[in-house]
Amino acid sequence: MTDHPGLTVAASARAIRALAALADAFPALPADHFAVSTVCGPGGIEVGIHIDLHTCAADFEAWRAVLDIDPAGIEHHELNTFHSLRAYTAFDGVPVRLSGYLPYPTVAAA
Repeated sequence: MTDHPGLTVAASARAIRALAALADAFPALPADHFAVSTVCGPGGIEVGIHIDLHTCAADFEAWRAVLDIDPAGIEHHELNTFHSLRAYTAFDGVPVRLSGYLPYPTVAAA
């Protein structure tokens, strides 16, 4: 066991329960990647849920809608081969970071 302080199962329990509640409430939504970890968001650093989507903007939009995230609060970042969308909210009092890593559309040669 390590001597440094870190994230414990006990400290993560509330976020784990919230993640289970998300799975129960929205079983048909896409689930590329979920994690319970620290969320560094506008409210500071807390144990929360990360929802990462890698397929398409529609998947991000589906989660944004059910989590009632204001579209004006979405961060957009342009990168070399893809762009990312990121938004923050809370579910059952637990911080949630929703991220979409989306490829640029392919353009056919003329």
